[in-house]
Amino acid sequence: MDCGLPHVRCLITARKVSCRKKQLGQKAEKSTCHYVSSLSPGQSERFERLIRGHWGGSEIRNHWVRDALFKEDATRSRNFNLNGNLAVLRCALIALKARLAPKHTWPQIFEQCAMRPSLPIAMVGKNSFK
Repeated sequence: MDCGLPHVRCLITARKVSCRKKQLGQKAEKSTCHYVSSLSPGQSERFERLIRGHWGGSEIRNHWVRDALFKEDATRSRNFNLNGNLAVLRCALIALKARLAPKHTWPQIFEQCAMRPSLPIAMVGKNSFK
């Protein structure tokens, strides 16, 4: 069957079950995601690995850091510009850490920045974690 999209050979449907926070009586949310691919339809195991690898990696490297360490979900501000700017700054910090201090943990970086207030300025201005 022709779908009108060049090079598309299959449609992938992935079902996901997630729970935001474990609260008494809260049920898990079920969702379905759809992907299109130029690969042949018989490669379902490969698709599963790619999808899980992408979302698992981004959840650990980005969303968990933003939620657990930077407390992004706990913001009370209703100012969209402020929230957007702070989100951009958090993403920039995550990228700086990945480039300048990949072997350090976030608590180590927080502690070093607290002990040496010039360190964050050096990270941003001089691209150095020394």
